[in-house]
This record gives sequence, structure tokens and C-alpha cells, in this order.
Amino acid sequence: MSHFLLMVTYAALVSVFFALLWRETPRARWRLFLQLFLGMVGGGLLLAWVMYAFPSGPPAPIP
Repeated sequence: MSHFLLMVTYAALVSVFFALLWRETPRARWRLFLQLFLGMVGGGLLLAWVMYAFPSGPPAPIP
């Protein structure tokens, strides 16, 4: 399994849970689900893109 697939699965499960818990009508549930889902997946991708500029590990040796 890839990290992206796990992130999407987690975002979907959390979004479904909170949409069912916090909203009454089906339309409001779908709207909240999409907002939460896209916010989590988009935020995760944005954070990954920002962190790409800061590689982990020791610096490369100078030739």
C-alpha cells in the first residue's frame, strides 16, 4: 500500500464519520464530507510539497 492510498482512505473514513455525526440532511452531509475530504487530502499534498524542499538525512558529500 502506498502512503497516498492510506491518506485517502483515512480522509474518507474521518470525513464520513464527522459528516454523519454533525449534519442532519443528506445534502449537508455530502457538502461537509467533500469539504473535509478535499481539505485533508489537499492539505496533505500541500504539506508534502512544502516539505520536499527540506530533505531528511545527512547532506550529500562534496566531490
